[in-house]
Amino acid sequence: MTTATARHVDDAHVKALHDRAIVIDAVCPLMRQPEHWDEWIAGGTTMAIPTIASTEDSQSAFGKIALWLQWLREYEDKITFVSRVSDIERAKKERRLGVTFHFQDSLPLDRNVGLVEVYQRLGVRMIQLCYNQKNFVGDGATERTDAGLSDFGVKVIREMERVGILVDLSHTGYRTTMDALEMAERPLVFSHSNVRRLCENRRNIWDDQIKSVAAKRGMVGINGFPAFVKKGPQPTIADFVNHIDYVVQLVGIDHVGLALDYYGLGTAADYAAAIKSGRWRADEYPPPPHIYPAGIEDASGFPNITRELLRRGYKDEDALKVLGGNWVRIFGEVWAA
Repeated sequence: MTTATARHVDDAHVKALHDRAIVIDAVCPLMRQPEHWDEWIAGGTTMAIPTIASTEDSQSAFGKIALWLQWLREYEDKITFVSRVSDIERAKKERRLGVTFHFQDSLPLDRNVGLVEVYQRLGVRMIQLCYNQKNFVGDGATERTDAGLSDFGVKVIREMERVGILVDLSHTGYRTTMDALEMAERPLVFSHSNVRRLCENRRNIWDDQIKSVAAKRGMVGINGFPAFVKKGPQPTIADFVNHIDYVVQLVGIDHVGLALDYYGLGTAADYAAAIKSGRWRADEYPPPPHIYPAGIEDASGFPNITRELLRRGYKDEDALKVLGGNWVRIFGEVWAA
């Protein structure tokens, strides 16, 4: 928990604590471009989780997994695969960037629950239920309706819990998330969702969702996408950490972490395609460029998050939880299924 008054922070203390930390950025679409990996490495990141599939079918998802397996061979001096918690510690010791696989939608399942185990065996460790729109699991966060979890969705969650894949509720509609939270037996996460009371956007989440995920021993990863941090011009790192503070004060230090969601600045053509498809809506996603908060415009700025946490009075052990320790705890509980 933070103190009311900010304090002076020594540069050496920031560096020492950040160097000691396991730093996890849990949602990293930009990792699909290897030329950006050095930004995470420069920022002292221990583990960055790429989005390798989203609103596509299994054939496309398998092809992207194959590409990542190739990259893991070709760039073994820089990246290393993480399938269990001990691999995170190994990545830290070896000074390589740990990666595991994340889907930002359940569409790659092709309505086949049996593919959940297949993907787990291929290295997928987190699957998001929806991406803004309705699918066979439930409704997305920006869908016109707010129906709940489907029968198929119940089966998917049960199977994910059985094989050890973390259930991700970001981009998913309110009723679907609350149904999932009610039925779940293991921790779940909003992998990259911010506080709706701080920034009104349907991609952000309400206090009862935050309380419910914490009650399931889960957590919220705070997102750096500017429209989810603060309306208006480029937000600051203080605006970003305000979301961390809010979650900490609402449910405690054990239920918040980092998931910056860097994807690039965006192009007009990509934006037009996302709006036309309905994956994005203009009232939630303003036109690009999408410039992330000042001080963390890219992942090389992660030490500035450590600085801001210490400036606000976070104890070292609490800052370590926010930077990555909470993700490690949840991965350990879920992946060990």
